[in-house]
Amino acid sequence: MRYLVLSDIHGGAEETALALEFYKKFSCDAIVLLGDLLNHGPRNKIPGSYAPMEVTTLLDLYKDKIVAVRGNCDGEVDGMMFSFPCNAPYGYLFIEKDGKIRRIFYTHGHLYDFKTEDGIKKLGLKRGDIVLSGHTHISGVFEYANGIININPGSISIPKGGTAAGFGVIDNDQISLYELNGTKIKEFKLW
Repeated sequence: MRYLVLSDIHGGAEETALALEFYKKFSCDAIVLLGDLLNHGPRNKIPGSYAPMEVTTLLDLYKDKIVAVRGNCDGEVDGMMFSFPCNAPYGYLFIEKDGKIRRIFYTHGHLYDFKTEDGIKKLGLKRGDIVLSGHTHISGVFEYANGIININPGSISIPKGGTAAGFGVIDNDQISLYELNGTKIKEFKLW
């Protein structure tokens, strides 16, 4: 399986269309959406291509290939716009290779404390587990003192922290982070 990972779209239609082009370019099988899909929120600038209805139409083309979680800017009414469920707070992906399974916990990033020992115990996570999250709009691979590896694809429409607009791709061997222009910026080996 190969997954395209998008986060923090915030209603950016042109950016969504660009990002979805990589679904085909990288021969992806499914899409993971990490929340903040339509609304820009009060702390963010409005994306230049802000068109939430167009984002809904674009994502619905892949409705049976999407797993999604709700972000802090996603309201119940936002979830009602899509033909796929997107109100769950978290989910799991399981990546298998040579009889080994790697579990990935995915969430938006605002609800759970995965940076502390107590936080990961409450989530049933352990040292070496991967948390895939968005929320900060800062792409990167971050390893915390508790052994959790946090991978954030950044935002496709409102990047922050000096990072470029970007997305992620997960396959059986690694998680790669890309700029929205297709330049690979980071990779994390799963095995």
